[in-house]
Amino acid sequence: MDVQELVAEAEEALENDDFDLAQRLAERVIEARHSYGFELLARVHERRANIPRAIAVLQEGVAKAPNAWSLWLLLGELRSDNGDYDQALAAYDTALAIEGVDTDEVHVNAAIVHERAGRPEDALMRLHEVRGTNVEAAIVAARVRAEILLEMERADGAAAAAQAGLALIDDDTPDDDVAPLYAALAKAAWMKGDTDTALHNAWEAIERNATHDTALWLIREIEGLYSDAAKYFRILVHGRWPAEYFREGEPPDGFWRKYDVVADDEEEAMQLVARVEPEFVRDTLRADEIEVVEETVDQPKGVYWCTQYAFYRETE
Repeated sequence: MDVQELVAEAEEALENDDFDLAQRLAERVIEARHSYGFELLARVHERRANIPRAIAVLQEGVAKAPNAWSLWLLLGELRSDNGDYDQALAAYDTALAIEGVDTDEVHVNAAIVHERAGRPEDALMRLHEVRGTNVEAAIVAARVRAEILLEMERADGAAAAAQAGLALIDDDTPDDDVAPLYAALAKAAWMKGDTDTALHNAWEAIERNATHDTALWLIREIEGLYSDAAKYFRILVHGRWPAEYFREGEPPDGFWRKYDVVADDEEEAMQLVARVEPEFVRDTLRADEIEVVEETVDQPKGVYWCTQYAFYRETE
């Protein structure tokens, strides 16, 4: 088996959460003296929630392959996740000196480090270095800039940043990258007292990602639906997407999704769930499991949380 086959199998094993197999294959890639093996092995340890071990693997990798800029990028990312902000920045600065590195991605990641470290002005300065040669990184930069400016209560600047990001999207842009931009627009409008625009953009965000916390919060906050009979429900929802929405492979038979909802009763809870689901699945929705967690008369009604879709196929 050549290195490319090993890499492909390792990536598939990692995608399927077969960490033992992924680790064995990654170690074989390293034995074949291919630097990508260190990235694979670090990802295995990251997925196992062993960030220090993943960092150690990458430190070994950059010592043996100092010009492998992708290793430096991942090292910076994991050091940042581990709270080692200055060391993360050092990794990113090292990557910038390597020929062929994606400088836009480096500056965006460095800005995120500064934001996490409580240095918003430094984060904004790094974002000024993003030139837009990588459109995906430029969209992320717009989202990060908008979120920082919102924290600084600079609503106009945040709205401008979000609009700049939306101007870059196309049909191939992932919904998970688009939703935060609409959520930022929504919060900026809410901060300025324009609740109609805020609510419109919050629903635009939900249309693309129903799990977005800020959008869900804004909808509850703006609608302000309180009731003396309100209860906090936890629901396992079942539904089905039409087959035509799946471009590749055999479509799944259905999905499950967990919801936390405040409502007066089970019927209203499912009505609130249906509002955040695409219109084309609403008629298929049912509650497979539903429980009342607590009475909650002091919280507004609406959806508080939901998981991503868990699609399934029935076995014969």
